Amino acid sequence: MSVTVKILIALLIAAITASIVTTLQTGSLFNLAIWSAFAAACVASVLLGTLSTAPAGAIRDNPADADTSQRKAPGATATGQREHGKVKWFNISKGFGFIVRDNGEEIFVHFRSIQSNGRRGLRDGQAVSFVVRQSDKGPQAEEVIASDNA
Repeated sequence: MSVTVKILIALLIAAITASIVTTLQTGSLFNLAIWSAFAAACVASVLLGTLSTAPAGAIRDNPADADTSQRKAPGATATGQREHGKVKWFNISKGFGFIVRDNGEEIFVHFRSIQSNGRRGLRDGQAVSFVVRQSDKGPQAEEVIASDNA
């Protein structure tokens, strides 16, 4: 939606709101001072909102579809090569779960770490490969590839 359309919508909202406020306060339908204040506030909101947003095409509709091949957890450091394991459990609605490493240890996995072209989720018992990164909260699986995606 263009800035002009947003401003026109904001001005319409300002006019309606100013009319309601003026009617409630004074009984008349129009007050230039109140209308001007609402109009200025609405236009300023639109312009500030437009300035603070990312350029077109930079915002993704679904963050789960973003490419995570280069993303790392904040404060995470790599601890080795790819490892293998099986999914202990994964809650799709919460977006996280745990993987059992080949050595028997459990490791946290977040949906953003799953490399997939479709929905980012894992099935219980599914074989996966991953890179272990050490984060502030302990080891975490990153760059997770499910066996059917390998």
